[in-house]
Amino acid sequence: SLLSYLLGSLFGRWDIRYAIGEKTPPELPDPFAPLPACSPGMLQGEDGLPLTKAPPGYPLKIDDDGIIVDDEYHPEDIIIRLREVITLLWGDKADLIEREAWEILGVKSLREYFRKSGAGGFWDSHIKHYSKSRRKAPIYWLLQSSRKNYALWIYYHRLTPDTLFRALERYVKPKIQMEETRLMEMQAEREKAGTSGASVKRLEKAIDKQEAFVGELADFKEKLERAASLFIEPDLDDGVVLTIAPLHELVPWKEAASYWDELLEGKYEWSSIEKQLRKKGLVKK
Repeated sequence: SLLSYLLGSLFGRWDIRYAIGEKTPPELPDPFAPLPACSPGMLQGEDGLPLTKAPPGYPLKIDDDGIIVDDEYHPEDIIIRLREVITLLWGDKADLIEREAWEILGVKSLREYFRKSGAGGFWDSHIKHYSKSRRKAPIYWLLQSSRKNYALWIYYHRLTPDTLFRALERYVKPKIQMEETRLMEMQAEREKAGTSGASVKRLEKAIDKQEAFVGELADFKEKLERAASLFIEPDLDDGVVLTIAPLHELVPWKEAASYWDELLEGKYEWSSIEKQLRKKGLVKK
């Protein structure tokens, strides 16, 4: 729950100023008063509506495009950003808090916890936390490569028609270019290294691993481009399970694939997404 709160703070869902004492929590409203648009802990403006950008003087950088990447070499890497929040909250004790967190979770690092898509990982925990009865509505989406070496986290409430294209241009394509350059440098080094020796074998092994990673990234890009090329205008009134369905090739959640199949079978005629898919000739009935 704490890590979910920290990730939500990075996306601008929660107002971190309550946690660090810059703001006093509001008094509980009358139980019969109309429900507000936002819960008391959310980052909101004077009008009581959610903010999409950090207000002046806000103590934390917000990923207002709704995208955070799992890439240790990127400044927007999820673990780097989470450590920023942990440091903001606990100061000099940040390293101890982080270590205690992953020890409690039974993993070797926070990165392992966020990369693990099955039981014992953040994604599985998040789905359970945001499910009630028959309603399943995870709001932080994991888009993950086939071997789990690369991923994007997307915030449902920041989803726009440009989100997937932005993810491709800002994160995925530059990453592929960087790793392809690294591969060419390794191959050039191999050519100069001779034909035998332990160092050559280590280099060849590293090249094989790098080639596999570049291929994994290319596969991720192809699947993300396939979803983006649908040009779907997201309508949050459709609900999470229908909105996430076009990303079924990347989301490690069987619900996404099931609802995608049902959309193509014409089972949700009332939804905005099925109407759009029908216009594109993708609905079978």
